[in-house]
Amino acid sequence: MKYMEFTNRIIQDLKKEFNEVRLDEKDRIYIGSEFTNASLPIRTMYQEYQIVGYQKNLQNYIKIISDILNCYKFKLSLSNVFPFVKTKEFGEDIHHNFVKEDLFCNLSLFYVVDMGEVFRFVLHDDLKNANIDLKRLKNESMKNLNKMTNLLSRLDDKPHIYTLRFNSDFGASLFLTENIQQQIKKKIGTDILFCMPSCTRFICTAYDEHMLNTNLYILRQLIDEDEDINKISKNIYRRDAQGDYSIVN
Repeated sequence: MKYMEFTNRIIQDLKKEFNEVRLDEKDRIYIGSEFTNASLPIRTMYQEYQIVGYQKNLQNYIKIISDILNCYKFKLSLSNVFPFVKTKEFGEDIHHNFVKEDLFCNLSLFYVVDMGEVFRFVLHDDLKNANIDLKRLKNESMKNLNKMTNLLSRLDDKPHIYTLRFNSDFGASLFLTENIQQQIKKKIGTDILFCMPSCTRFICTAYDEHMLNTNLYILRQLIDEDEDINKISKNIYRRDAQGDYSIVN
């Protein structure tokens, strides 16, 4: 096998094993994963192929590349994992295998690792690599979320509308916590109208047929005015006294 034929063949075979494989600069192959990469000299690979044969050479380099990439593989720690509300369609266009579950209506519950400046969404591969099952992920992430506190407070100019007093990247997700649920029941009741325009904001009021059009108008205004770029949903939801969810608007 000539050099160029070998180059083309091994690139195609490596593409079957790794996410991103391409001819990098002259005489090097670039192999990329989500968080790291490797770059290997093709001429060295070609010389070794001439000694050991193609298949043995290919398998040797698959192992070498895997070892390099796995050295820097993300290690999932449950101490800073949190549930995170997004729409069900979130992430479908980037083909990541996010861990998620249906929440209600058109929303799903994802899981994120708080890495300080950024969030990293948890993948099924992360669970596999860390030998963590979904039940444990759910339990520990909810424990972490329940440690957060916030106050459900009236909006100054709209006293029958409530929102969270303190800004938080987990504002919408705090709806799931025991503390916020208790505050909702005490201050608003069991039949509520609410929205989650972005990850930082949760807004709610009592579901009242007589005030429905007015409340929908106010909530719609607040959704449109929300400036957070991390959007969740423009919908307005109802949770009735039986705990059933529906989209009202």
